[in-house]
Amino acid sequence: MNHQLRSLFFIWSMILLSIILMVIPVPDVIEQYRLPWLKMTVIFFSIFNISLIGIISVWFSGLILDIMTGGLMGENALILAVLSYLSYRFGFQVRVYPMWQIMIVVLILLSLGELIALWIHGVSGNMFFNIYDWINVGIAVVVWPIFMRGLEKMQSSFLE
Repeated sequence: MNHQLRSLFFIWSMILLSIILMVIPVPDVIEQYRLPWLKMTVIFFSIFNISLIGIISVWFSGLILDIMTGGLMGENALILAVLSYLSYRFGFQVRVYPMWQIMIVVLILLSLGELIALWIHGVSGNMFFNIYDWINVGIAVVVWPIFMRGLEKMQSSFLE
């Protein structure tokens, strides 16, 4: 298997794992603090593996998540497509930043994703502000360095 095909297989397996982590049943106490794994994975691969993940494939994975969660069809697909585009657009600049600046960029991107979700819920007539969604954004930003280093190590060991 050549390098690009192995890399693509790794990316899609991580996206599938992220979708599973988003839909796996957990107790209600943990459910409130569920991290946006798929958004974090999309941001990571859009910044650090620019040529191997596209907006259409991210949109498709968002549709899969929408189908599996039973939410509004296309909500996660739109959010992930916007996050992927912005991560892709500024990826070359962001990848040379120090970690604290990357964390700020991730905070901005995840907050934008929550604002888009809030807007979609408002337009659909289900305006619902959940403080736990915003707490999860903060937790995701704090966890980001561990998440990023873990994916980098898994990717390097998988591709060797």
